[in-house]
Amino acid sequence: MRDFAIVTKIEGQTIEAVSLISNACINCEDSLCAKQGKTFMAINKKNLPVQENSVVRIEVSRISRGIQGVFSLLFPILSAVAGYIFAPEISIKYGVELTENFMALCVAAAFSVSSLLVLIISRSSLHFSLPEITQVL
Repeated sequence: MRDFAIVTKIEGQTIEAVSLISNACINCEDSLCAKQGKTFMAINKKNLPVQENSVVRIEVSRISRGIQGVFSLLFPILSAVAGYIFAPEISIKYGVELTENFMALCVAAAFSVSSLLVLIISRSSLHFSLPEITQVL
């Protein structure tokens, strides 16, 4: 994530900011035409001279982006494999005949549920690390 935001509150190294939504003006440097989005917290690790109402560029760390990418890719795949492995136990528990169709259904269900979980987590306000301020404009 690499976006612009307006600083609304400063508390030490942690700031509260409002994201600027400017998809229509990608090459435009004028931040006045952008719409304001959701409020979020960010951190000023580089101790940049930030003031309230400053426009800043924020980024999520590369490590955090890598972990998120690996989780969002591997978790559904590993869940689908688990659905295949546990299909015989599920068929015994529920008294269903173990067929290839049932195994495919278990794989698809495990993959779908885990993908939905990744989607819900990625859209929620649950974050494991705060984005960083990289530039003051």
